[in-house]
Amino acid sequence: MRTGFALVALVGLVGAAPPPAPDEASLRAADAEQMRIIVDEDAKAQQEFMHPNYMLNGPANAVKRKPELVAMLARGDIASEKFERKVEGVAITGDVGIVMGSEVVTPSPTSNLGRLHPGETLNRRYTNVFLWQEGKWRFLARQASIVKP
Repeated sequence: MRTGFALVALVGLVGAAPPPAPDEASLRAADAEQMRIIVDEDAKAQQEFMHPNYMLNGPANAVKRKPELVAMLARGDIASEKFERKVEGVAITGDVGIVMGSEVVTPSPTSNLGRLHPGETLNRRYTNVFLWQEGKWRFLARQASIVKP
């Protein structure tokens, strides 16, 4: 019986398609999904999308980890009234993807950045780092800095 089971398992693997490889299109899609999650304040999607070791060096000049950011998103502390992003550079090295560019954000008045910068539209430079695991990108790290226009 055991031999028959092993043969069935092996036959099932022979016809399996290889897992997808990381590419620029999927990396750009992951970056767009990260922005969608923030704009839609989708804490559930953020929890699933972020790597367990996620870290942020954010525009409020603080380093934060995944659990704190998911909670902040759920509370509306990251909310914005306007959020635009321009991707300026994309690179993939092995299983690591990096997306860099600029953002224009008008934080909601009740958000953390809205309280720090009331009524302002913020220009930022950003770097998002993703890790390719099990056929998909996981959000691993982010740097976002406010810059003068």
